Amino acid sequence: IIALDKNLVVIAEVKTRSTNYFGEPEAFVTKKKQAHLIKAANAYVDKNNLNFEVRFDIVSVLKKGETYKVNLIQNAFYPLVK
Repeated sequence: IIALDKNLVVIAEVKTRSTNYFGEPEAFVTKKKQAHLIKAANAYVDKNNLNFEVRFDIVSVLKKGETYKVNLIQNAFYPLVK
């Protein structure tokens, strides 16, 4: 998901699982996945000439029967400076 929150471009990765037996959904946003999201966000900001800071969120969804537990984790990770 790409959204605008005031003066921030928000890149939100949504992870859904039907069980947390192997861990919470957000645990599956690996460093490799984060690197892909950061690269894609940089390309999006550059292509659209946006002059905004970028925030990376995770939306964790756990389905239990007919109900869903949704957890928004703002600033879930930050781009690493090399």
